[in-house]
Amino acid sequence: MSYQALVRNADGDLIQEASVGIRISILQGSETGTEVYSETHTVNSNENGLVTLSIGSGSTSDDFSTIDWGNGSYYIKSETDPTGGTNYTISGTSQLLSVPYALYAKSSGDSGNTNNPGESTQSGNFGAYSLNSCYAWDAETNTWYSRSFSGSGQAIVESEGNIGAASLNSAYAWNDSNNTWYSQSFSGSYLDIKAKHGNIGAISQNSAYAWNKDNNTWYSQSLSGSGIAIIVTSNGNIGAISQNSAYAWNKDTNTWYSQSLSGSGISITESNGNIAVVSQNSAYAWNKDTNTWYSQSLSGSGLGIIGTTNNQ
Repeated sequence: MSYQALVRNADGDLIQEASVGIRISILQGSETGTEVYSETHTVNSNENGLVTLSIGSGSTSDDFSTIDWGNGSYYIKSETDPTGGTNYTISGTSQLLSVPYALYAKSSGDSGNTNNPGESTQSGNFGAYSLNSCYAWDAETNTWYSRSFSGSGQAIVESEGNIGAASLNSAYAWNDSNNTWYSQSFSGSYLDIKAKHGNIGAISQNSAYAWNKDNNTWYSQSLSGSGIAIIVTSNGNIGAISQNSAYAWNKDTNTWYSQSLSGSGISITESNGNIAVVSQNSAYAWNKDTNTWYSQSLSGSGLGIIGTTNNQ
């Protein structure tokens, strides 16, 4: 499971091109829940203060494969020593909104879609992935459809009967309507993959990718700076953030719209098909109807951003 973070010291300055000590813990149930796994890493930050590691491959006496991902919610706690040791002085915890199921069932009783809460999960299809391949099982034909990976398998997601998978080097989308896999090579290594409203978004170190379920086409966007995160909105638009820019893909125009950031990118969110990001110095909102980014300078360093919901 790929993990990235910007590393800063106590003054908020980026730790650039330096050895960094990181302890990763998986907590069950809440931000202060039971620790079910922990590991340590010593990694080097890049020129932009970004560190990249693979959770499950660090130094540990625990067994990552024994985590029961279907048993409640899970959180990642990261603790950092900016000097490269084990004196962890900086910590943060966030919920895992998509978890690395080796076999992801799209219809799991009444629990709903754990990858995309709020979406219907009644198609009855299944997706699976291994080190070398991804697979989709169609409930109407009772048939498995397979696709070989380029590079080792990393993750699998689903939405509205379609299935997305990622390897280290490529993204894959399977369309429930024609039982066909569609692949897209990555520029740089895999970082994340998401799915919602039947569409699939993926991000690598150097590019973002959007797959449109209506025409079975991948649309790519080169990133300015290393990739950080990708989201798919409730209506199927896709947003991405890198260290230097924000990007929004409109499913109706099949076009990426970019926005340079003031300061390093921090976080991305969505609401009703619109996309917003925050950087060190500014906040930005993209309107799906105008395909325009609107910016707001911040007083002090940016910390986070949220999207609103309608209360019924």
